[in-house]
Amino acid sequence: MTNLWDLVLLVLRTFPLMMTDLTYVLIIGVVFFFIYRQYQKVQVYEKRLFGLNRINPLIETSTAMIYGLIGGLLATVLFVGLGVSLSDSGIAYLWITALLLMFIHPRFLCFSYAGGLIGLLSLLIGFPEVNIPSLMALVAILHLAESFLIAVDGHHTASPIYFKHGDQVVGGFSLQKFWPVPFVALLGLMMLDTGIDLDVVAMPDWWPLFSSSVEVPEGHTIIYMLFPVIAALGYTDFAVAELPRVKARRSAFFLSLYSLTLLGLALLADRYSYLAAAAVLFAPLGHELVIYLGQKGEKTRPPVFQTDSGVMVLAVHPDSPADKMGLGPGDVIRSVNGTEVENLPELIDQLSPWIVDPVFEVENELTAERTRTVTYRGKVPPLGIIPAPHPRQRFYMRMGEPPLKRLWQRLRRKRK
Repeated sequence: MTNLWDLVLLVLRTFPLMMTDLTYVLIIGVVFFFIYRQYQKVQVYEKRLFGLNRINPLIETSTAMIYGLIGGLLATVLFVGLGVSLSDSGIAYLWITALLLMFIHPRFLCFSYAGGLIGLLSLLIGFPEVNIPSLMALVAILHLAESFLIAVDGHHTASPIYFKHGDQVVGGFSLQKFWPVPFVALLGLMMLDTGIDLDVVAMPDWWPLFSSSVEVPEGHTIIYMLFPVIAALGYTDFAVAELPRVKARRSAFFLSLYSLTLLGLALLADRYSYLAAAAVLFAPLGHELVIYLGQKGEKTRPPVFQTDSGVMVLAVHPDSPADKMGLGPGDVIRSVNGTEVENLPELIDQLSPWIVDPVFEVENELTAERTRTVTYRGKVPPLGIIPAPHPRQRFYMRMGEPPLKRLWQRLRRKRK
């Protein structure tokens, strides 16, 4: 236990030291700016489609940084506790391959696909030369940290959106979250066994669980250094058949199962080399299964952000009357001042040209709440709701094409 406590103290001392390294701070700044730009795009999207002004990119990025620190601490515990070395895992190949795969489709900017491809090439042709168990463990640990972040933060500030679902346009939410994740990992260095006085923590005999593939010459030893790293993790999903919070936690559950299974396969591959192929194939195929399970629910279950009568709220504007009345996703306005409303035009008629101190009868079909009465002291409109779309809604979100496909279409148009 003394050795473990010494290791914990060493890791805790390393985290503050990371912030004194100018190079590392600059890298954090680049990642921070990249994620800030992503939240800026979300802000622009909400303003253009709904006039919604609720996202502050700087606050969102700063909040994401706090969550990322917690996720990074989790990753650090797993990297150091299991003894996964960056020098064995080929992390440089992983980054380069992931960036190249992004040009095929943005969702391929993921270590599961890059790790599977690198591992497969290493098994078939021997290049790049990487330790496959360590590589798969790296992929698994980062996805496990990501699943934690999705569970606790994936549903926050989900953006309202209109989707084409079959022949109908239905309401839903776009879930987009990005996190800068600073963590500490191990870097194995070979040194002459000369008894140099270093700040060394003697680890137990069973450690590391992931053995190094480096052959250690006589008179040398491997010293594992704590090395600061930062990753940018992201989550993109859609919720049509359930609330964003439920969808995010469901996605996190499937991703955590995938991560733990891959980590288990990596451990087995470290003991039995013939199982390396199983881990390599599971990395991309298992991730595809996670995506399939997430999409299957949206396709097979009916959309929930629609109602046969009344006006369903998809989202509300900050500080609007609707916000102050506590209206939220799934609330259905049934009547205004005792007069029933069947659709959005009837609600507009009841509020036009204005109404003072209105009384609304509201139900929530998603939470099975009983009818409740809400009031507002003041003049309405504006009410400040984004309603679920009506069946003949004309505009909705269309998924973008992959970059290479867009380039191919441009070339074809020019030839014509």
